[in-house]
Amino acid sequence: MKSNNLSKILVMSILLVYTLSFVSSVNIGISPASVKFEDVVRNGYAERYIVVSADSESPVEVELTPRGEIKDWISYPEETFKVSRDKPYYVKVSITPPVDTPNGNYSGFIKFLTTSQAQNIEDHAVGKILSSLDLALSVGVTDIEVKDCSAKNIKITSVEQGDDVVLSMDVLNKGNVKLNMRALFDVWDQDQISVVKSEEFFGQSILPTVEEPVEFRFTSSDMDLGQYWGELSLVECLQESLLTFDVLEEGALKSKGILLNILSKREAKTKETVAFAANFKNTGEKEVTAEFKGKATLNGVIVQTFESEKLKVAQDMIDEFSFFFTPQKAGKYVVSGRVYYDGKKTYEVSTTLDVLSSGFSVMPVVYGILIFVIIFFVVKIRHDKKVYREKLRRLK
Repeated sequence: MKSNNLSKILVMSILLVYTLSFVSSVNIGISPASVKFEDVVRNGYAERYIVVSADSESPVEVELTPRGEIKDWISYPEETFKVSRDKPYYVKVSITPPVDTPNGNYSGFIKFLTTSQAQNIEDHAVGKILSSLDLALSVGVTDIEVKDCSAKNIKITSVEQGDDVVLSMDVLNKGNVKLNMRALFDVWDQDQISVVKSEEFFGQSILPTVEEPVEFRFTSSDMDLGQYWGELSLVECLQESLLTFDVLEEGALKSKGILLNILSKREAKTKETVAFAANFKNTGEKEVTAEFKGKATLNGVIVQTFESEKLKVAQDMIDEFSFFFTPQKAGKYVVSGRVYYDGKKTYEVSTTLDVLSSGFSVMPVVYGILIFVIIFFVVKIRHDKKVYREKLRRLK
């Protein structure tokens, strides 16, 4: 009798441990915990980034659901995404009050929900654990339009004669209406006595609360060699800056760059399209035009080549070249390549991709091992029970 009970207990314990192995409680965090959008005009726009983190080492899926009186005003790029301990996720939450919204204050929230679902084991047990947090939102709606902006990281490059002079900055729209960027730029001679060139630029429109990089260009082909001064006036921002740059002879500036890495997922299945990103950094003294060229090999045989579009990469900036690969056979692929720029090329960089047959699944192996363990213990218990009964019979 005791042996029979022990057998049942062991079998149930194994099933319980196996079931619980598929269930995990995951805690998530959001920062900030609340967001206040002030002075948003009707049919206007405002946005804010929210950082979502988790204490799980493996990726966990998080689902977003808007609630409250402003739920129809709330937008975000994706309703579900994955987050892990080493890879927090940045959610862009935006608000657009309808055109007929009265002035006033409104509120709502976004529910961040993560679920972990256990596997069904012959209809015996299913586990489900939920973890959720709410992001509180408040919105102040007004009919008063505010135009305001600010610029930072204002830079201008020295160039070789004939190349474009690049004027760059980061512009923040601090108002509550769309900003149509306009800039005036006067180029003075070295002694700042006379204006030798005047330019008027119109940049892209920038939505309220949004910061975007802005770039203006003008040619140096009609300018003599030497130092120049530039007086920048940002009309909407009521901001002015004095800059200096040089027009140099051809070959005066060094071009140099590094292919930092080639990034992708580590495993894939056959006929699955895999995205790759090659990151190139311009470490030289001038803007360069660059392109990525690479290949995918299997057992030393080239199966596909890659060639990206050409990109202008500014000095001291990192740009990304994207390409895709769809493996047709299983195996370990090597994906490698270089970046070509200004008649030069970087060192070759490579990464590997393990491709499995699309029909392969690890679960049958797991189930097989589990069934073997259960059968082993059941047979062992029955054998021990038989031996025990035989000893009792002999004693009698």
